[in-house]
Amino acid sequence: MKRKIIACVLMFAMIASFAACDNKDKETEKETTAKVTTTADEEATTKESKETSGEGETTAEATSEETTEATTEATTAAAQGELTKEKYDAMTPEELLEACGIKDPQNLTEDEYFKLLETYRFCDLDYEKMEMASSNSPTKEAIKLVKKLSIDKVMDKLLDSEYPQVRGYGLASLQGLFGVNDKSMAKALAVLETETDDYCLYSATCGLMNEMKNDPKVAEFIFKMADHESARIRTRAAIAIGNSWSRGVEGTTEKIIEMMNDPDIDVQKNALANSGKLHDEAVIEPIVAILNDDSRAKVHGDAIRGLSWMWLDYPMHESTCEAAYKATMDYYSKTPRTKDVPAWSGISNFNMISEKNMEESKWRENATYFNADEFTKVMADLIADPEANWLAKEPAMKAVLAFCPEKFDSLEEAANACGDKKVADAFAKLKEKQSES
Repeated sequence: MKRKIIACVLMFAMIASFAACDNKDKETEKETTAKVTTTADEEATTKESKETSGEGETTAEATSEETTEATTEATTAAAQGELTKEKYDAMTPEELLEACGIKDPQNLTEDEYFKLLETYRFCDLDYEKMEMASSNSPTKEAIKLVKKLSIDKVMDKLLDSEYPQVRGYGLASLQGLFGVNDKSMAKALAVLETETDDYCLYSATCGLMNEMKNDPKVAEFIFKMADHESARIRTRAAIAIGNSWSRGVEGTTEKIIEMMNDPDIDVQKNALANSGKLHDEAVIEPIVAILNDDSRAKVHGDAIRGLSWMWLDYPMHESTCEAAYKATMDYYSKTPRTKDVPAWSGISNFNMISEKNMEESKWRENATYFNADEFTKVMADLIADPEANWLAKEPAMKAVLAFCPEKFDSLEEAANACGDKKVADAFAKLKEKQSES
């Protein structure tokens, strides 16, 4: 009888325990749905021009802009037990690994890797800059401590996440050393059919930027992003469209020309700077029209960069284009000059060359339009002109030194003629450096 009584007591205790757990789980589910939303108005103050030299480059924490609701896990996440945003923000990378149940950082399982990446959901999103607000998040630092698996192994889970931070990370990470995995590409395109979060759309534009030629659906997506209301997303789309990997894709030339006149100046700058990578002479005429418009002097340097891709094609020097070269020389020959026109920043695009690559590609043989005397005269006239911005003059000297060093000494008269001691001193320093080499 005593045993029966004890058994009954234990049974009732277990039932009560299960009921309590069930109630707790329901409360946890309610807590899990709590979101922190932040809104940021977009200002078109991007620094995208710095990215134009890395065609495939993208960071997994970088994403989108504009006024959009950001989702951040506020309290308890079921997938991480008792991990909360408050605890996450105070964690060291080592503590985060422990919270994710990772015992051997050098031998991660797929589940452990996903659990770690999923903690990006605790990071706030900056929709103005299209990036995670924290550049040194515990997750990012913890990833440095583990032996990472192929991102493709967890891509499905990342893209199925309810959190835009996690989906965005997956989308930005699509591009690998050998392109985008076919399975991941198919999954991403399926997700993008219904994706509305700007951060994720920006991330996808980064992750798929080299794939327009490989899949018509990618090209369709990138073209759609080129018309997005967010200037950040349009800027990234301009980089994707004006991309050597996009060369030959139907519609790229027309769209990049259209984007040269976008309402946002950063979109204009990136469209102009990258247009030459398409190596389509159809972009030259609209670029020249902009170079002839002094009211658009702020984008002239980017326009020259676009032309330079066509006639100089640094650093590989594989392409040549006489029309683009002539347009460049015409611009730097134009008078009267001012502190804004011609753009001093444009000259720096052709004061660096790779003699090794020039030799291998036979650039000097193929670029029959390049005339050392003409080039030197245009640069010398600019250097001697007292009205031209002095910031253009040292790059002009370096350009002659790079292309035709045998003509460099002839610039001394021009350097002294402009009446600016800074210019004369710059010539003297370059001459001294030349004599030492």
